[in-house]
Amino acid sequence: MLDQLLRNRESLIEHIFTGKELGTNLRWFLTATLLLSGLYGFTMGLMGFTHTFTQGIQQGLTSAVKVPLLFLLSIGVCFPVLYVALVLMGVRLRFAQTLALILMATALNAVLLASCAPMVFFFVVTGSDYDFIKLLHVAIFAFSGGWAMMALWQGLAAMCDQSNLYPKRAVQILKVWILVFGFVGTQMAWSLRPFVGSPSLEFQVFRRGQSGNFYTAVWSSMVGLSQGTREKVSNPD
Repeated sequence: MLDQLLRNRESLIEHIFTGKELGTNLRWFLTATLLLSGLYGFTMGLMGFTHTFTQGIQQGLTSAVKVPLLFLLSIGVCFPVLYVALVLMGVRLRFAQTLALILMATALNAVLLASCAPMVFFFVVTGSDYDFIKLLHVAIFAFSGGWAMMALWQGLAAMCDQSNLYPKRAVQILKVWILVFGFVGTQMAWSLRPFVGSPSLEFQVFRRGQSGNFYTAVWSSMVGLSQGTREKVSNPD
């Protein structure tokens, strides 16, 4: 199934459109999303080991729960409006079929995240600083999420020419929904933070007493990384 997801997504989409093995596909997509995103979540918490061993374990385990939770909550917030909008646009897919399409995209997203886990581990054990690791995670999430949603959109666009269950105008609605899903996901990630865990702060399941948003945090990390780079250039070892 994993090989089919990577090499032959059009066949999976066709099975979803025909309702073939729908229950099996739903269970597999959900299981892959939970397990593989949880694996990547654990690597996000590895930065905690630079503080203490206990904090590393705590941060790794909580992040392993939070990343799958991030996917599930984002889908829970965004999926109902997508389904209703598609029904109004004339899409004749059932609720379970539409949900299977979205879970297929999140499963692909989780596969891409898990494939990047060894790279994250390498940068953590080689002593990369906190701001770099945070920006690395942002880049990996942007890459994997963008690739997964693009694959979903391309697959549905191809199926529109073969089936009258999903009209072409519904693909335009999907484009808008993908943008909304991205914004909701980033805000959800901010609400569930920390995922990486600052080495200078004690462990917290959820960060308290800090204002701002996801985008200001990314900007602050970019500024902090650039300042650290300038200091290393001016004061080489």
